[in-house]
Amino acid sequence: MPTSVARRVGALTALEDTDGPAVALGDAAARHVRLRPDGLQPALGDTLVPLIEGIFGGSSGDIAETPTFPVRVTTDDGAVLEWRATAHYLSGYRRRDAALAARLVDHVVAVPYARVRLARPDALLARLGEILRAH
Repeated sequence: MPTSVARRVGALTALEDTDGPAVALGDAAARHVRLRPDGLQPALGDTLVPLIEGIFGGSSGDIAETPTFPVRVTTDDGAVLEWRATAHYLSGYRRRDAALAARLVDHVVAVPYARVRLARPDALLARLGEILRAH
């Protein structure tokens, strides 16, 4: 779970927590992918909430299993990253927000030195927000 959420633009959230700076792609409080200057990092924050509810009686004691679907990312160098994503990803985002996230990912893949901007996620998302408001 992020200790500090500085800014959110569509599907992107700026994070600065114990795992370091990152831009979360998806629900930062649940399963998401963190775009970091040094690579990708999946996060599984949504597993904590049902567990805590079950322990402290927030639910009837049964921990409901969140439906998931498989996600697989293969990098250019052949590395494979697999995880299961929640239905949150199927609920959708506005087209321009999804396009912005896709363009950011495409950019940091195509231009490796641009990944340094992920070290200042709040500034990066502030700039992206300015660009969206201008169009």
